[in-house]
Amino acid sequence: MPRPSRAIVVSAVTVLVVMSVSLAAQRTITRSIYVSAVDEAGAPVLNLTPADFQITEDGFQREVTRATLLNGPMRIVLLVDSSTAVGPMLNNFRTALNGFIDELPEEEEVVFVSSGGQIRVRTQPGTDRVKLRTEVEHFAAEGGANAFLDTMLEADKRFLKNVPAGQWPAFVIVTTDRGENTREPNVKDYNTFMQDFLSRGGAAHAVIITGKNTGQVTDMVANLVDNTAGMRHTIVADSNLPVRLRDIANRLADDHQRMMRRYEVRYAGDPAAIQPTVVVKSSRDGVLLQMSVRRPF
Repeated sequence: MPRPSRAIVVSAVTVLVVMSVSLAAQRTITRSIYVSAVDEAGAPVLNLTPADFQITEDGFQREVTRATLLNGPMRIVLLVDSSTAVGPMLNNFRTALNGFIDELPEEEEVVFVSSGGQIRVRTQPGTDRVKLRTEVEHFAAEGGANAFLDTMLEADKRFLKNVPAGQWPAFVIVTTDRGENTREPNVKDYNTFMQDFLSRGGAAHAVIITGKNTGQVTDMVANLVDNTAGMRHTIVADSNLPVRLRDIANRLADDHQRMMRRYEVRYAGDPAAIQPTVVVKSSRDGVLLQMSVRRPF
């Protein structure tokens, strides 16, 4: 059973939230929905433009600002704990990371970062699997505490916040949590990140290796993954890590295949509408739409 989060909990059904704000100038807020389009025979329609979508929000017509097929590669931040606790587990960590690479489609972009003491960027975004495997072979515990939250926030800011149109931002987290951290995390910063990440349709999956006690790392990871409907494994023995990371790689591949023929449709919404009722229609004859406020669907 997932552990309940403490003060950091945000709504597990958060749907449409702020994506970018320029209220003084525009008095609107950019929101995204995800849309499947098929013709009357059930075949995907893959050439729609913003002009082909009509959106109402709480009954009012809204301007569609972008419609992009989600057929670009995923950008995955592989965030791995490299704190002191990882030292005895290195063999299984390396095996698991190589297995993850084996299962992940080659076109997906990966950024490899670690969180021992502070963020360390081991690879920049890219598809070079040789370089990625080299960094996995060099992976070692760097000592110190697990700087999980600081690393996640910085990695999101640098690598996921402004991914190109059509790409899907994702975190894959491998972390330990023995409940030894005593410093309280910055809950405000976490919740700000969480709501923004949800609004961008971000995905998150994780494996947490726990001891007898757990702490805020588990709370944050569980909250992030559960809010994005991701895959979360909590394990005690690191020998289980390889199979769990392979499961996550396969889930990423499956989810991406499901979304590649769907659209991200952005529109100018009303900032006063907290959880608005959104309806999308097509102005093109014979096109049938299905909509979701989150991906995959």
